[in-house]
Amino acid sequence: MISTIKTELQGERVLLTPLQIENIYTHFAWNNDPELNMLDSELPFVEESFGDFKRRFEGLLFHPSMNSQDFEIHDEEGKLIGVVEISDISDHNRHCSVSLTIGDRAYWGKGYGRDAMQVILDYCFGVLKMHRLTAEAFEYNDAWKRLVEGMGFHEEGTIRDFVFREGRYWDKHLYALLDTDYSSMGRMPGPTD
Repeated sequence: MISTIKTELQGERVLLTPLQIENIYTHFAWNNDPELNMLDSELPFVEESFGDFKRRFEGLLFHPSMNSQDFEIHDEEGKLIGVVEISDISDHNRHCSVSLTIGDRAYWGKGYGRDAMQVILDYCFGVLKMHRLTAEAFEYNDAWKRLVEGMGFHEEGTIRDFVFREGRYWDKHLYALLDTDYSSMGRMPGPTD
């Protein structure tokens, strides 16, 4: 199955690599960051011990799921700045979900997330041969909504009052992008990409 292939992916400003054990402490810090948790997890923030996190991280490295791929995002100098997850990969139905987090706040709003997303879309459509990509966003995560909408995703629905944060309920927005939409924007990678 092609969905188990791990590789390095080059963008204009970023390099995506498989997860690397030497970066475990950075991943651990991001995992225990309440603000990052609020932006991309429906689970309430609970600080995780290093031992528990290490077991989970090693599981991702040494026993990866057949229907998921995780990548690190590195800047031009090789510094780890974020992560990407491609999940729920269905080779038969040719669809998957994508998510991305720039964990290093010094890189927020500077185009690194957009470049990483471009790389992932090219990879999903060009290499994995997906027909449909999905993404989800909590209503308060304006940066992520702007990114997916700016990349051509269409909002397909809203799950009302999905997550409870800061004393109230928030909606979750569902987005999708088809390979035909992507190619009509002139973004479909060629056969050698």
